[in-house]
Amino acid sequence: MDTGVATRTRSRRLLLRGILVFRWATLGWMVVLALTTPTGFARPGLAWGAVAVAAGWTVWLTVVGHEPQRVVLGVDLAVCGSLVLASGLVAHAGEVTAGRPFFAASYPLAAVLLWGVTRGPWWGGTAAAALGAGLVTARPLNGVPVADLSAVQAQQAAGTVVNFLVAGVAVGLVARLLDASAQAAETATGELLAERERTARLSERQSLARQIHDSALQILALIHKRGRELAGQERVSGRQVAELADMAGRQEAELRALVLRPTERSASGTASLRDALERTARGIDGVPVTVNAIGALILPAALVSEVAAAVGEALRNAARHAGAHRVVVFAEQADGRLALSVRDDGCGFTYDEAELAEQGKAGMLRSMKGRIVDLGGTMDVETAPGRGTEVTFAIHVED
Repeated sequence: MDTGVATRTRSRRLLLRGILVFRWATLGWMVVLALTTPTGFARPGLAWGAVAVAAGWTVWLTVVGHEPQRVVLGVDLAVCGSLVLASGLVAHAGEVTAGRPFFAASYPLAAVLLWGVTRGPWWGGTAAAALGAGLVTARPLNGVPVADLSAVQAQQAAGTVVNFLVAGVAVGLVARLLDASAQAAETATGELLAERERTARLSERQSLARQIHDSALQILALIHKRGRELAGQERVSGRQVAELADMAGRQEAELRALVLRPTERSASGTASLRDALERTARGIDGVPVTVNAIGALILPAALVSEVAAAVGEALRNAARHAGAHRVVVFAEQADGRLALSVRDDGCGFTYDEAELAEQGKAGMLRSMKGRIVDLGGTMDVETAPGRGTEVTFAIHVED
């Protein structure tokens, strides 16, 4: 069952239970009036028979419980209409208009409410009109012709009919309003789920792009460069071609593993960022890397993975492009903030994000800054020609 249908069902059940409570309350009041009437009934058998029918019908509706269909609604209207007519027959002549409590009390109103909730305001008003006709007919049955009603008595009868009509239409409108609200909630929920799915797909796509940049794209660029170098040579050995083929084969395997990996990862568990940084440093060739971390830095595994990947990218850039002799990684966690820096003593460069993007060298931004920003953090780069480079990350974390 979808959210909107479930909401509509819950709202409808609440209204039906409310009508059932009203039915039991008015049935109890009808019994009290029957037991305490000072003048008795003109037709006691009919009076107590009507009470028994109302009680049996109420018990049956309570036991069945589910939303009534059209046949049940028709029977309910017939039962309530009979109670209205019986009110004129069981009372002594003239008592219906003499200020005596109405025999059926407010029990018939339950049928009007039921039609309004289940079929809408129009049918609620129709049921009210039918019972109003019965209410007027009860006067002649009690020996009081309609034409002989005084102005006050006519106003009282008309007021009761109007109350029935208002109740039937109003409860029908409320039921329709609840249905419309449930439909709106269903639509909003669907749009929210669609947006969440779109965001998740976009995030997964960006993550995949970063991983491809970190591995395959750079190796493919190396293969391209190496291939052109070999093409410029007069003689190329089979070993050189085989090395190039092996390099391409490894990237093919990595790409296959990346594409075929499971789409979901466990969000639970923690890991040591210090261990992850040390593993990353050991995988860097061409420059010695020193990792200094204050403590083990136990953090959520997903965060550790992303931060280590960003640091790894910074280390590879230093090893390949900076001409550095030494790189130092520093990490600490304090006051809800994780701070990392990757500092090299290389040649440095002019850092301009807009210019890097124009030159098609925004991969570094996506690979490092994209990861850190996704974690809610920031990345800064301090560098200048001849002065080395320091990349710093700052991320809010729970202590």
